[in-house]
Amino acid sequence: MEAKIIKYRKSEHKNSEEKTSKTLEFFAESTPIHTATLSKASPRAERATADLKRVKDVCEKYKGTEYDEAPANVGHWHSSVDDEHKLIYYYIPKTGCTLWKAIFGILTNQSNETDAANITPYDIHFRMRYTNLYGLTPEERNRKLSSYFVFVVVRHPFEHLVSGYMNKLGEPGEPYFQNTYGAPIIEKYRFGATPEEIKSGKPTFSEFINYLTDPEMVRTYNIDSHWAQYYKLSHPCFVRFDYIVRFEHMKEDTQHILELRNLTKLVKFTYKEPKTSNEKLKEYMQQLTINQIYKLYEAYKFDFELFGYDFDIRSYI
Repeated sequence: MEAKIIKYRKSEHKNSEEKTSKTLEFFAESTPIHTATLSKASPRAERATADLKRVKDVCEKYKGTEYDEAPANVGHWHSSVDDEHKLIYYYIPKTGCTLWKAIFGILTNQSNETDAANITPYDIHFRMRYTNLYGLTPEERNRKLSSYFVFVVVRHPFEHLVSGYMNKLGEPGEPYFQNTYGAPIIEKYRFGATPEEIKSGKPTFSEFINYLTDPEMVRTYNIDSHWAQYYKLSHPCFVRFDYIVRFEHMKEDTQHILELRNLTKLVKFTYKEPKTSNEKLKEYMQQLTINQIYKLYEAYKFDFELFGYDFDIRSYI
């Protein structure tokens, strides 16, 4: 089924941001850095090139819509910058960012480890400090974006949601997310919810999806980055990416980037297979009604089209 894009009403932006120089002209004019390095005969090269072309074509297709509005400065918060090795990583939670943050920690001399797998999650998410593009002038930000190797990691949008739900709102979950999001979700969508149920902050997956597809609730409680749309975190229509890493090819693609940037002597990684499997995805999606699944797809279908993920309702019923 071909993904189609829903059009949203345009929002207003302050002139102070200069809308990140409108459309970042280098996006259309420059050649991704990696294309000159990849062998044309390599299937990996063909896939990487096809991914970049798809994003560019989709963005061109929807020029003039809501998706053609450049992000404000805060929109670049989800970026990590390594000036020494000229790398920029737009990170999306639950798409392997722990691995890549560990790699950045090694490359920026914040760890004596050489294997990213040996760095603890606490060090990765709380002790290490990552430079980002937020706060830079538009000119400096655009200079780095046009001259550094820029990449992002994506996965199937529904897998991303299931992983975020399991980790933050399921068992055992995290108190902050359960109090901030879980409790209001239960209060809103569970008929006859008891005070104890609300206090637990553990909504069902169906209730969680009702929240994600309810514009009023999204406006009130916002969308956390663990289940936000990819295009809102990485801005692929305004950032010229050199590589789109696919979560399903994480080991191969990560190694490839390290090779392309001549970093294999500085950092290694032992890859651990992800916990969220196709079986787990289907288990959770089968808790939803057909109408819920279609509404969820409507909310995330720009990501589906940008990154070439298929949507087939028969896979979930």
